[in-house]
Amino acid sequence: MSEEDRRLAKAINFGLIYGMGAAKLQSYAETKYRVALSLEQAKAFRKRFFEAYAGVAEWHETIKRSYIRGIKESRTLAVRRRRWADKPRLAELLNHPVQGLNADITKLALVKLNKVLAETGAKLICTVHDEILLECPVAEVRRVSCILHQCMIAAARKFLHPILVVVDVKVSASWGE
Repeated sequence: MSEEDRRLAKAINFGLIYGMGAAKLQSYAETKYRVALSLEQAKAFRKRFFEAYAGVAEWHETIKRSYIRGIKESRTLAVRRRRWADKPRLAELLNHPVQGLNADITKLALVKLNKVLAETGAKLICTVHDEILLECPVAEVRRVSCILHQCMIAAARKFLHPILVVVDVKVSASWGE
């Protein structure tokens, strides 16, 4: 899979999971992922996505019915709840279970990491969304990379099994490279 294919897949998957229509998907793919789509292509991808993932379409319908009934809360698969004082936008109700679960997985990975990082020379520097930044001696890069990968996979599998979980671990001399 090429880098552009990967960016397109991310735009389609995230955009459509969050309930975007074809025009919004077209704009989102261009601005967020630097992938140009015609409106016709966006419509075709949207149609095929919901044919292939009928469960996502059903989930959207369930959320839409809740939205129409005036429901003001949402839960992640980890059962963490978010409440809104006023009626939320439909996009917020679709976004929270996905983004919230991402946060739940990252937090669980951090707990798992905390238990094993003490056995290494690595330090947790920060987290940014779903990224965990560690610093370690060069001699331990391979071992620490494996530990990070295993902890992230284990955290995600707790909620997403049997769905395949892919984690990228990158090593660089400084963050952002």
